[in-house]
Amino acid sequence: MSEDMDLHLMEMPPVSQAVVRSNRVTGGIRVVELQGDIRFAGAERLIREIVSTVAEEPSVAIDVSRVHSLNPVAYRMLMEVIRRLSLNGYTAYLIDPEDVVPNPDPGGGGHVTVVRNLNEIPV
Repeated sequence: MSEDMDLHLMEMPPVSQAVVRSNRVTGGIRVVELQGDIRFAGAERLIREIVSTVAEEPSVAIDVSRVHSLNPVAYRMLMEVIRRLSLNGYTAYLIDPEDVVPNPDPGGGGHVTVVRNLNEIPV
């Protein structure tokens, strides 16, 4: 389990700021802006943030413009939250101007639209 979740006992994650930089509604779209290096704990924080705030807005944009890296387990967790948002009727966007998230495919019937900036999302 520790290998699968990239949670080695002797490997300490780098000290960084909070993964969730902001969570706001802009033009009827819930925008969750992330930052830094995202690993298991950061991805878990993202999931809690989305579950606790997404309700009324029909569209959710996850902005990874300020993300430096995303390890494999964080990638899988991000794709799963996007898949579940999509399957629950939300329109999911990934703002990724630097292609930090390779081949974003939530699979299992989920869908995500990748854009370069917030202005590319139709209102």
